[in-house]
Amino acid sequence: MTTARGGHTATILPNFKVFIAGGKNERGIVLASTEVYDPTTETFSSGTKMSIPRDGHAAASLADGKILIAGGATRGGVPLSTCEVYDYETEKFTTRGEMHARRVHPVAVVLRDGRILLIGGEDGGRPLASAETYDLLTGKWKLVGTMSTARVGHSATMLADGRVLVVGGTGSQHSVLASTEIFDPQTNQFSRGGDLHEARSTHTAVLLSDGKILIAGGAADAKGTMPLASTELYDPASHSFTSSGDMTERRMKIADGALLLDGRVLIVGGGQSAEIYDPKSASFHPVNGSLDVLRYYPAVIQLMDGSSRVFGGENSSAVSTAKSWIYRP
Repeated sequence: MTTARGGHTATILPNFKVFIAGGKNERGIVLASTEVYDPTTETFSSGTKMSIPRDGHAAASLADGKILIAGGATRGGVPLSTCEVYDYETEKFTTRGEMHARRVHPVAVVLRDGRILLIGGEDGGRPLASAETYDLLTGKWKLVGTMSTARVGHSATMLADGRVLVVGGTGSQHSVLASTEIFDPQTNQFSRGGDLHEARSTHTAVLLSDGKILIAGGAADAKGTMPLASTELYDPASHSFTSSGDMTERRMKIADGALLLDGRVLIVGGGQSAEIYDPKSASFHPVNGSLDVLRYYPAVIQLMDGSSRVFGGENSSAVSTAKSWIYRP
């Protein structure tokens, strides 16, 4: 990339290029810069700067092809409630309405009705139980139902029926959570779901081809000193979790997993290696090659040809890199 990044986002544009925004550079400076990756030439080019430097923000694709950038922390660790929208055709940012809460590390989900659901996160180290939706037509945020538990470091995955499963994370009193909740976009309310077999935070969650959700890795403690190799499967038919096989490596602070075209899952981050989950055999195996060192929170995007690109991330000393890697099945 044009600069080192950790805590950044990567989002597919309608022209199939990848838009990379914000994060921290190798000196820990929060960035306002963006860049665009062109998979046809495998090159990066500098993009338009955001209105404010952001790290730990959320990014989501809007129905009109624009990209919403929301929250995060700016320089000095100040949490943000502001958001802005990037138009890839004009290559400009437009400031939009402020959220009802300042949110660092929220989780964004694109709902079927086009709204963007933003769940939890933290404000000054205080986990949030609130959630809100962004309406493309009005450009405004609306508070929806509140979770039963405040969460940061959680995952949120849309189920086949359009509801959203929220899993784990770290709650108040620095407790790692085994509880889950389900958001219903018809009622805009959360309800309690089943409990995980193992409490976990900063894990990854991937919707599989059969409608189940793979929950993998994470940390068993709030300080992040106890990474997990264990995984679980959520079955929406029975509303329950079952233990699945262990990964080949303990992982936390993992990037979003990539569902490959053949139904397998690429898991990368929280370690130096990458691995594949095969739902047919419920087994994991390492892939050839590796990242340069252990990398936390790289950004992972699956490209149109079925390959995946891994952008940046931080090492165990929180120093980010400008390197990127490509995985070909």
